[in-house]
Amino acid sequence: MSAVAILAKNAHGAFDELSADRLAEIDPANASPGEVVWVSVDRPDARLVETLGRQFGLHRLAIEDLTKRRQRPKLDTYGAQSMVVIYEATDKAKSGIAEIHIFIGPTWILSVHWEPTPTVDAVRKRLTEPHKIRRVGDLLYVLVDAAVDSYFPELDRLSERIDALEDRVLEGEADRRNLKEILSLKRHLLELRRVLAPMRDIANGLLRRELDFVDDESEPFYQDLYDHLVRVLDQVDLYRDLLATVLDARLSVASNSLNAIMKRLTAFTVILMVPTLIAGIYGMNFRNMPELGWSIGYPFAILLMVVSAGLAIFWFWRNDWF
Repeated sequence: MSAVAILAKNAHGAFDELSADRLAEIDPANASPGEVVWVSVDRPDARLVETLGRQFGLHRLAIEDLTKRRQRPKLDTYGAQSMVVIYEATDKAKSGIAEIHIFIGPTWILSVHWEPTPTVDAVRKRLTEPHKIRRVGDLLYVLVDAAVDSYFPELDRLSERIDALEDRVLEGEADRRNLKEILSLKRHLLELRRVLAPMRDIANGLLRRELDFVDDESEPFYQDLYDHLVRVLDQVDLYRDLLATVLDARLSVASNSLNAIMKRLTAFTVILMVPTLIAGIYGMNFRNMPELGWSIGYPFAILLMVVSAGLAIFWFWRNDWF
């Protein structure tokens, strides 16, 4: 079900939350220069998308992006408006990341998402207290920075999982579950890099100050945002390299385990082969065999088999085949 939240900046610098039914009262064309309005929309249906497009004058390509999910993170400009597509890391989304479309006008921001976005929702609650938000560029920074910061806890969780997985592999566990977890982590890191690399390009594009809402005062904040994205990407690449090393170690452990099993099987084969050879020789049905007339022939054969098997076991044990 669709949900709409509206926040409007008041004279004290804080944001007042307005009721959703006042959405039709927002007039972007006649807003005062110091006004800042944030409209947050959750799971919009086709009718609400049409209403938002008409009220905020969204470009038809931007509206098309709203109807086609899984967009690549990007920064598009349509005249006086801009659109940013970003992703937030959240364990409440099926894929682990939540898609957010942010439309920026001269005095307003419209954000649209389809899955839970805890970090961005927390920003909405914090804005009810006074903040140093002068214009929409400051609000955009707060939203994008919150989305980027959501990746740090996720990377910490991934680091713990990789460390635990590495310990299990080095302890000699090379079962199918470990391999499945390694491949799952590699896919997840690849998905993170797929969205984070374009988001870094978005921050770089905002830093070039080709858009009106980024000024001298807000530039250092966007530089900090860019640095955060570089750090996150470096960690993702580092964890991908670590997983590749863990995968190689897992394959080496599996190969060593197979070699150890083959050595043991070979040793057991040799140990059993010597008594079998002796029993085969003494079991031949020839009339003229030297030992056939011995009264101790049978005990001697048994003793010879035990001694030969014991010598083989002792040799393999001394050479670490067991």
